[in-house]
Amino acid sequence: MQHRRLTCLTRLLIVLLALPLGPGPAMAGAWMQQEGKGFAATHIVYRKDLIALQGLGIGRDLPVELGYYGEYGLNARWTLGVDLNVLRGGDAHALLFLRSPLPQLGKTHVAAELALGTNQREGRWLAMQRLTLSFGRGFQAELAGRDLSGWMALDLAHEWRSMGLETTWKLDATLGLNRPGQLAPLLQIETSKGSAGSATSITPSLRIPLGPDKISASQELLLGIEHKRAGGARSLGVKLAMWHRF
Repeated sequence: MQHRRLTCLTRLLIVLLALPLGPGPAMAGAWMQQEGKGFAATHIVYRKDLIALQGLGIGRDLPVELGYYGEYGLNARWTLGVDLNVLRGGDAHALLFLRSPLPQLGKTHVAAELALGTNQREGRWLAMQRLTLSFGRGFQAELAGRDLSGWMALDLAHEWRSMGLETTWKLDATLGLNRPGQLAPLLQIETSKGSAGSATSITPSLRIPLGPDKISASQELLLGIEHKRAGGARSLGVKLAMWHRF
């Protein structure tokens, strides 16, 4: 099953490479931040076990997830960032990262990212590293007589947690539409497989522009519904995030 999921995301990369070029997002992945510019996102995810939601049993008590992500453009070659994540009463990590562009694949942006920091496991803080290869491309298309623009991204990462005692491969995909001043859909698919088990989540969301000038809004509210399968259990969650460009 996990192999089939990875195969589907590989096919998505092939589709991404075939799409016509369009504008990219002002956020993470294969795109670099402009010098002196930045992006920050704060999120919270509240999950409930589907067994409990369906009334089929007591289910498991799932912790609330809190996260912060920020990045800043040092220059055209380097973007510096921080990635913080914690499951209340559970695991956590704190990472600093550097991203640098690689040669483009045609019109597809490619970047490599190295993150160093620490993770908490069973009450202990140990060294953690992450290496990420990102592919991203904007697109322009026409649907029912309307012009659409947006972006697609793939991120392949390898993590070494707890001083290398735990290793994990991750493959994530993002599809978003650009709709200045209007509600904009976003789809995120995240997969992981490692020594601690495998997990898959699918999160459709809506980006809501904020502020008086919504067309050029520097802030957006993101509201999503997450379906996650991890460790043989399934959960349904509500994701709330605030995006800020500066």
